[in-house]
Amino acid sequence: MEALISAKHKHLLYRDECKCRTTFVLTKFMEIYRKSIKTLGCHCWSYKTLVKLRSKCIIFNEWSTSDGLYTFETNNENLNVLIQCGAPKRRIHKKGKWLKSREQKLGHRIISTNPELRKTISSKVCK
Repeated sequence: MEALISAKHKHLLYRDECKCRTTFVLTKFMEIYRKSIKTLGCHCWSYKTLVKLRSKCIIFNEWSTSDGLYTFETNNENLNVLIQCGAPKRRIHKKGKWLKSREQKLGHRIISTNPELRKTISSKVCK
């Protein structure tokens, strides 16, 4: 996911407690993760956003749960469209109520990640 996202939106990258899963993008209305080489998977909790994306005809394999969570897939090229649907301007507070409510809805912990910091630390350790 880090390779797909632009430097402008690096603050949207998060990860969960599982080390085997890659990073994901968290916006105001959805969680976007890499499903395969060509597709992205999304968990959306806003019906208005889902309808907007449906009208653009960029989503497929969609289904919903009884608690208002909508899951769908899209192509990698549509990542910027998904981010424009509700990207926060700055990083979400890591101990805030909003993030805790998303953890509850999605069913996993959300941990902030900074790929730039990781590169800096690993280069210092190697020297």
